[in-house]
Amino acid sequence: MSYKFTKEELENLLVDYNKIALKEQNLDIPSQICVWDETLRDGEQSPTVYLTLDEKIHLAKLMDEIGVKLIAVGFPAVSKTEKKIVKTLVSENLERATILGIARPKKEDINACIEADLKEIVIFMPISPIFRKTMKQKPEEQLEIINEAILYATDNGFKVNWVSEDGTRCDFTHLKNVFQTAIEAGSERIVLGDTVGILTPYSTSYLYKRIKKEVVDPLKKKIPMGIHTHNDFGLAVANTITGVIEGCTYPHTCINGYGERAGNAALEEVVTILERIGINTGIDLKRLPELSQVCEKYFNQPLALNKPIVGEYAFSHESGLHIAAILAHPLTYEPINPNLVGRRRKFYLGKFSGSKSILHALQKKIKVLDLDIPDAIIKQIVTEVKKKHEETSKKDIRKSFNLIKQELKKISKGVGDKEFFEIVNKYAQPYVPDDFKPKN
Repeated sequence: MSYKFTKEELENLLVDYNKIALKEQNLDIPSQICVWDETLRDGEQSPTVYLTLDEKIHLAKLMDEIGVKLIAVGFPAVSKTEKKIVKTLVSENLERATILGIARPKKEDINACIEADLKEIVIFMPISPIFRKTMKQKPEEQLEIINEAILYATDNGFKVNWVSEDGTRCDFTHLKNVFQTAIEAGSERIVLGDTVGILTPYSTSYLYKRIKKEVVDPLKKKIPMGIHTHNDFGLAVANTITGVIEGCTYPHTCINGYGERAGNAALEEVVTILERIGINTGIDLKRLPELSQVCEKYFNQPLALNKPIVGEYAFSHESGLHIAAILAHPLTYEPINPNLVGRRRKFYLGKFSGSKSILHALQKKIKVLDLDIPDAIIKQIVTEVKKKHEETSKKDIRKSFNLIKQELKKISKGVGDKEFFEIVNKYAQPYVPDDFKPKN
């Protein structure tokens, strides 16, 4: 299909402030990054979600194929079953990706990782004042625990990554000391965890500038930084992108943005944005829809129709003005060619459709290119299409919507309070004092 504007003309017609801002601020932006995905670990912590071993293997292999470099798959110390799952995933010998297991800074957790045959692990600990008080630990005690754990892990042959959980609510002096202790003990990467998603791009930039200046830059060797964000205020992707711009080369992601509470930074959004601003992610963007659909199926958590990149309506148009402009050139109302991410644009006919979109439908859907249809007839068709859409019963639509909502409740149902106490009562009744037992 030929468009109104040539490639050369578009260079002058589209102003890209992303390029302008990055160039003028003279930032030391990474030319490439490595995607560290948490779908099989943090993502599985989405309420009511659990994955079978076969599902984890399939998702891990898909991520490996599309270019994900690090895949966190579980917490071996949690249970024998979890350890066995992690060990099985390690034995799959993925071609490109490295399998990660997580551990608290405890010998028993690290030993569980040894038993799972892992070669690389993530050691984490919550370090903010509220957690220190909850765990009854002083700052210097935490530093000692971190040092001993990382030394123990490296002595046992592990490549270690350190994650400062809830680091974005930690006093900077302790945050700095934690990172320095982790690096000196042998951690090869450091990750800042925005565990409750409270950062904004502005504060993300501020924190990483300080971490670089006061922790990383003074070192003789360059320590890679990572960023782990949550989406409680809808800023996980924005904060992750900001972290990369500030020098993070290991952004954490979850497919479809799944994860605890409001979720994590969505893999498909993060990598597409980074590629668009010129940062190589190593990801095969065309396979993002496939990965998204498989993950959606296994998680049983339907995506919003307007979900960026992979949502049903992400590259869909109904407005007559929009469609007319897109027929001149897609970049008028699309930021990228949908083919780049394995998608195709769709035109919908309805209340907001105009003459050009109806004509386009006649040409594409009904194959009447050889007919010279008068303008008056086109207008009649437009009127009829709009009328048909507006006459669709809102009552029927609402009924279908409510049925869908009810079915969604069924697939996302966990164990409620009533069921929980029925289970407790079943087993704990012999231990209940007589005074609390119901009277006959």
